[in-house]
Amino acid sequence: MGNLNNCKKCDTKLDNHRAYLGYTECLDCSEVEHYSAHTVYPHKTGGYVQPISKTTSNNLKRLDRRSTGKARVGKSSGDWDRWLEKYYHDLYNPKPKRKIIKEICTIEHIEYNTLYNKSILYYRDNGYQRTISWLKELFNADKISLGSKSKMLDEINSLEINPKRVRKWG
Repeated sequence: MGNLNNCKKCDTKLDNHRAYLGYTECLDCSEVEHYSAHTVYPHKTGGYVQPISKTTSNNLKRLDRRSTGKARVGKSSGDWDRWLEKYYHDLYNPKPKRKIIKEICTIEHIEYNTLYNKSILYYRDNGYQRTISWLKELFNADKISLGSKSKMLDEINSLEINPKRVRKWG
């Protein structure tokens, strides 16, 4: 047995740091299990590293979804690649300029005052459900606009919620 800084088994010179820490065997001859590390995330932005044994590390890597020990490859949807490809395609192949065709609308709707008078008379003679159906038919036939239809439905609904004795057909 020679120098105190030599390995017990193979008699090679130990590293000074290893000898200072009290180890008597070199890295090749040592049977001490290497420490491993595991990252713990108690919060999404505050992780820390915990020293653990190799077997515990392997078990935790198996359980942990954030494991980096194995070469797992996630399935990528390829969104970034498709976006980049479309970006370059649009960059080098600009779209043709839009042609604006001005068409004049020739549809003439019934004026609101006329529609109001007809709807009130129709409601008084035929009731709520038939008046609603009649207004839908006028709209589907493109005789009244959506705005006129919705205003008239509001008017008819406000009349319907009143009791019959309060309604006035003036």
